[in-house]
Parts: sequence; C-alpha cells; structure tokens
Amino acid sequence: MRSLIVVLVVLGAFGGVAALAQTLANRERVTSMWVGAETRADGSARITEVIDYDFGHSGDSHGIYRDVPGSPFEGDDVSVGLDGHKVPWEDTYGDYYRDVTGEEQLADRLKVGDPDRLVSGVHRYRIQYTLPDVVKGGRLAWDAVGTGWKVDRSRVEIHVVDAHGFSGLRCRHGSWDQGKPCTARQSEPGHLVVRLDKLKGSEGLTLYATAAKTRLAGAVALPAAPSGKAVGTTLPHPMRNGGLFLAVALACAALTICALRIVGRDRLAEDGGRVRRVEIERLARSVTPSATPPEELTPAQGGLLLTESVDKRHKVAWLLTAAADGHLTIQGDEKHPVLRRRNSGERMDPEDRAVLRRMFSGRDSLTLGTRDDSFRQGWGELSSYLVQWRKASGLWDTVTERHVFWRGVAVMAVTVLGFALAVTGGILSGHRTVAAMPVLLVGAAAAGAGVAALARLWELDRRTPRGTDLWLQVEAFRRYLADPGSCPDELPVGERADRYAAWAVALGVESAWEQAIGAATSRPTAGRRFSLDLTDVLLVAVVLSAASPPSSSGGSSGSGGGGSSSGDVGGGAGGGGGGSW
Repeated sequence: MRSLIVVLVVLGAFGGVAALAQTLANRERVTSMWVGAETRADGSARITEVIDYDFGHSGDSHGIYRDVPGSPFEGDDVSVGLDGHKVPWEDTYGDYYRDVTGEEQLADRLKVGDPDRLVSGVHRYRIQYTLPDVVKGGRLAWDAVGTGWKVDRSRVEIHVVDAHGFSGLRCRHGSWDQGKPCTARQSEPGHLVVRLDKLKGSEGLTLYATAAKTRLAGAVALPAAPSGKAVGTTLPHPMRNGGLFLAVALACAALTICALRIVGRDRLAEDGGRVRRVEIERLARSVTPSATPPEELTPAQGGLLLTESVDKRHKVAWLLTAAADGHLTIQGDEKHPVLRRRNSGERMDPEDRAVLRRMFSGRDSLTLGTRDDSFRQGWGELSSYLVQWRKASGLWDTVTERHVFWRGVAVMAVTVLGFALAVTGGILSGHRTVAAMPVLLVGAAAAGAGVAALARLWELDRRTPRGTDLWLQVEAFRRYLADPGSCPDELPVGERADRYAAWAVALGVESAWEQAIGAATSRPTAGRRFSLDLTDVLLVAVVLSAASPPSSSGGSSGSGGGGSSSGDVGGGAGGGGGGSW
C-alpha cells in the first residue's frame, strides 16, 4: 500500500510539473498584428491597429497598453474596441523613448481595458488614432511597429496608403542597433505592403520611402482591417493537461504493476515434482495459523522473507534474538535501554559475533537512545549481513538477482525520460506546438511505467519453491502471533516467549502479541532477560543510536526603449511599444 501511495504522489508531482511547464511557457504574446496608415496632406496619418493579444494563463491583467511617442491621445480622435465591443480606455504617461535626433521624449500611454475586469486567453483589440509627422518633406519615415514591445508578435502585416506613389522603398526590422532588411512592395501605386512571420520582443519595423510629387489619378483606399474572432485559441487550463498526464500515467502504472506481478510470480512445488507459478497473496488466503515458527529461519530472516527488504524491525528482532540466545542482556529503564554483552563462547555464528564486536567496540555495555558511532557502524553491517544472507539463502531466484543492477538502470532511465517528456510536453503545449500532446502522452506512459517499476521492482524477486514453502510457514506463524487465540496451544513462557517476542517484532505484530502476553500473565517472570513492553522503546532507541550524522547547509512584462538616432529601425515617427497591465 505504501508503494502505491508513493506512485500516486510521484506521478501527481510529474503532472504538476507538466502543468507548471505549460504555464511558464504560455507567456503573453501577440498572435497577429495588423497595422494600417492613411497619410494626409499635412504629413500626419490615421493609424489603425488590430492586435490579437494572448494573455496566457496569467488571469491578473485588465487589458493592454500602447506607448506612442509624439502622439497625444485626444478624446474624439481615439477609437478603441475589444472583441468587437467598446471598452474603456485612459490616456496617461508611458515610458521614455529616443527620437531620430537621439533625444528622449515621454510617450503617451493608451491604457485599454476595464480596471474592474480581468482578462485571460486571446482577445482582439482595435485601436485608431492620429500620428503627426509621418511624412516630412515628401519623405515617409514611420515606425510601424516599435521596438518597445517586450512580447513576441506573429503574423505582422503593415499597410500604408498615400495619394502619391512611392519610390526608394526601404524596410528595416530588428532591434534598434541591429536592423536587418525586410521586403516592402508596392501592391499598387500608392499602397505599400510588408508582411513578416514574426518579430521577437524588443524588435520593431520601420518603413522609409519617397513620395512622388504628383498625385495619383485615383484615390487609394486602405484595405479593410481584420474583423471577427482573434487569431489563436485559448489553451485549456494547465491543470487539465496535468490531470490528463496523471490519468494516463496511472493507467500505465497499473498495467506495469500487473505485468510485474505476472512475471514475478513465485514458484510452488507440487506433487510429482512439478513446479508452477503462484500469486503468493492468493495462496496465503488458505493459510491457517500455526503456533510453530520455521525451524531453519531466525526471526530476522523470517521477517526479511516476508517483506523481501531489510527493515529496522528485522534488525531489532536480531538484537532480541541475540538476547534470547544468551549473547546479550537488555536492561535499563524505558528511556535508556542498556545492551550488555555476555561471553557466549563459540555458540554464536561468526557473522553475528562480528556484528556485535563492531557495535560494542571493546565495551561490555552500551546505552541506546543517543547517537553512538560504533553502534551505528555495527547497525549498518547488520543490514549488509542480512542482504548477503538473502542472496545466498537459495530462497529467491538467483537469475533475476544477477540482473538487478541493469534492471534498475533501465527503469531509472525510463523514469527520467518520462519526467523530461512531461516538461517538454508542457513547454510545447504552452507554445501551442502540434507535437505537444503526443509528447505529453508518451511522457505520461514512460513516467507511469518507470515510477511503478521503481516502486514495485521487488515483484521480480521470485521465490524458489523452497522459499515459497517457508514463506507460507512464516505467514502462518505471523497470523498466530497477531491472534494467539487462533490456536489452542498454551502461550509460551521463558526463553521460548523471548524468541516469540523477537518474531513478533520482525513480523510487525508486536503490539497484538504484547497484549496477548499481558492478558495471560500478571507480571513477567523473574527469569526473563528483558521485559516484553520494552520492545517498542527498543525500536525507537536503536533508530536514534544508529541515526546518521546530521547534515547542515547554508545559503541564502513591460516595455522598454523605442526609437534611435541611427535612422535605421526606430528612425521614424510613432513606434513605442506595448504590453499588458
């Protein structure tokens, strides 16, 4: 159950990362920008801008603003709309921009939007205003798109119409100090057109031309500005993709766990020498309690066989077994249990003797409950000792044991791939890339399979027929310890009771066993080397004593500049920038 919770939490975190990546990648941008200018005899121009603005998932913006140097936004001269409807606007001060002479001037700021309303997603803004000095001395110099924009703009389309024809066309785009040529064409006399796929943040576009001295025979009209819905779609909420990622990942995790359980089924010997695969949990349903533990296993080994991984309870059971065998005594009070070593001669296994030697480090006794470096080292050696026993016991399939390293490497690689694809898919989704969803779903499948395999890789540690038989014996004894009344036998006393207490700790049923002993006996007998109610204290004390040394660590959108004096990008009238507010 714990591993399943870990799988759910980790995959939930992966889904959250995918949602966060989409949120961060779905930055504000202009999905389409159409700008038209109708020049007039006094050199001014009537400007129409249609800006499709994607606010992303911010949800904290009221609208957009436009900074335009040298263009006072006067009431009757300004027309503003949002998605085809009127919207409030305000004339205020904007940023400073440099004009063609290099001098800074304060731009007027047109704030479009309702301060009592928040907007998100994609919306179309239509703005009209008059810009002076677009044509001076018969020369056109117009910053159709200013360098003050910080957001990227896509599908940029510029139109200029004049009663005179144009010659000497020149178009520059880019940043104010690194302009590049762009293509401007005269679709018909007096009508200039420029189209660009994209302008990055802080990039602008400036048009230069010379007007003919004679007027055209017929009037040239500005093409109709775009109308209708904004270009681009509002992305679903990031948590929707995060939830989809989690659902697919959990489905793949469930399939992976089922596959691991099928492949990792234990072996069971049957009559006639046949061996078949079994699901140990199903087989355990028919197990009846038994008051006799397996003779060939110690409590620590029995607990390891049951859970398949070394746990602190198994090591505490090892200490209790050593006490029951006469190698240790456990004394002291409940706050500070004292382990005292006894001279047991050659009756102790060499591996056990080496572990005790490391724990005591030449001492006759040690007090638990505070950090003890020697005990900690012995505690670690005890884990290694139990792991080595597991490998050499013959109770698990040694073929799968030999591949455990590469198995782990492969599963970790799949998990990392799933995480990387979750991030990549989130980013691509934020950028509205077609490949976003396939990448996200592949990442979910990889993450689900990888995380589930990491959490449940032990399923592949198949028990041999002998291991399965002993497992059933351990499970039968565990059920007896959890409910001693299930067997009519008399409760054990003396050294046998001490050994059963070690088994209860190793199998995780010490509380039930302790209650049964407490109900059957008024007080522990005088011959007991340790009190049964000391086991819970011992569990805490050994963990404190074996704790690792503590580790310590220490430590502790808007718009920018506009025109320039270079005569390149930003060398004309207008320009400025924009953003959200």
